[in-house]
Amino acid sequence: MHTVPNIWQLRVFDCVARLENVTKASIALSRTQPAITSCIFALEKILGATLFERNKTGIYPTEVGAAAHIRIKKILAALEDAMQPLSGERTIAPLAMASRITRSQMLALIAIHECHSFRAAAVKLGITEASLQRSARTLESNLGCELYRNTASGIKTTSLGDDLALRFKSIESQSVALVEAIQGFTYPRSKRIALGVMLLDPSMLLVNAMNETRERYPDVRITVLSGTYEQLVNKLLREEIDFIIGVLKKTAHVQELEQLPLYKESYCIVARRGHPLHRKRSITVEDLQRYPWIIPPAGSPRRQAYEHLFSETSLPPALIETYSLSTMRITLADSDMLTVLSWVEVLSERHFGLLSALPFEISCDEPLVGMCRTKGKEMNDVQQYFVDAFSKNAQALSRG
Repeated sequence: MHTVPNIWQLRVFDCVARLENVTKASIALSRTQPAITSCIFALEKILGATLFERNKTGIYPTEVGAAAHIRIKKILAALEDAMQPLSGERTIAPLAMASRITRSQMLALIAIHECHSFRAAAVKLGITEASLQRSARTLESNLGCELYRNTASGIKTTSLGDDLALRFKSIESQSVALVEAIQGFTYPRSKRIALGVMLLDPSMLLVNAMNETRERYPDVRITVLSGTYEQLVNKLLREEIDFIIGVLKKTAHVQELEQLPLYKESYCIVARRGHPLHRKRSITVEDLQRYPWIIPPAGSPRRQAYEHLFSETSLPPALIETYSLSTMRITLADSDMLTVLSWVEVLSERHFGLLSALPFEISCDEPLVGMCRTKGKEMNDVQQYFVDAFSKNAQALSRG
């Protein structure tokens, strides 16, 4: 079941969207600015989307915010129409009256209208009868009119209650549709990034670049797909992704694809914290031979680094062969096994505190990490910003 926003949240959103200013909205709604801001954040959390772009001149709906506003205005208009017959001589505006109504009160009225019994309505909603009666009577009190009547066959809604229940049911359907529509919102291509990353990707650089891009473009939608180089190239050629980030490789599609180098990869030997080799001041190849290894599949740059390391002697036992970084992490943390990781992955592993690099330098060819994209295809501003952020972070880490 979807979490659905309440009427007050929709009203706050509408006011901020119309006035394009939180201060003006807080004055119009007689609330503090923090209360308005908190309400907007709560609505964004429910809908799973950034609804406003904030800058020095004001607060403006994003693409998805504008789409949400169209639906929200219809919901508020329907609520205002529903409250119109109830306002009578009262000075309170219909929409202000509607803002007092909670979703639980709306659902209570709908259930009582359909079930003709407090008990049956409570069972339908999965709540206690006491909770249902509390919601039902509070709604009646807030609206200042009779919504229920006792009959020989049980509790029923009055004619006014019947009309209001049907209106509430329509509004509830529109609210659920709002959530589904926004959560499934298809972003314009200018606000989307779909990137492919090879297995054992440079996750720390990706996360940093994605965070920076979202800071600059709050309504961007970033999709990350992982796979082998061949799988990702096929997706790139079918335009399912915008570009690939990872170790650059020779490709048979030289006429269709171009590769842009970003930085040189280097490798480290990694073990669990507290591994016996961490106590040695100087580590030799013979020391490394005494321990079992986790290695990536044949043909990968890490596998080549591993084989180069022992090119003048026999290979140590390789007990596990995998691309899975999580498998490596868990296995290494509970054993004295060793593996080869990139310097970027070692930096990422510091967050977990389980693994660390051994003081041993691997002398081998350093492969280029970069971006592969369709030849001649221009990147939009959002994609270019992401690539620049990724490259900047890579260069900063390599210097560190």
